[in-house]
Amino acid sequence: MCLILTVVFLVLAVQAFIASDWPFALLYSVIALFFVWLLQNNVKAILKHKGRCSPDGCSFFDLFRFKSRKQ
Repeated sequence: MCLILTVVFLVLAVQAFIASDWPFALLYSVIALFFVWLLQNNVKAILKHKGRCSPDGCSFFDLFRFKSRKQ
């Protein structure tokens, strides 16, 4: 949901920038950044829940690290 809303507000911000509607462009940009922040918090929470974060905390590369299956 955060990803969809981020894309929607980014599109609205770009359209407002093109139309030179600066107050709405700024508003849509701030709202899009807020949803990007929520999205990265959600990803960090999921990574912590799955145990894929390093002891120092989560990083972007932890998203692509796969757990090896122990047999």
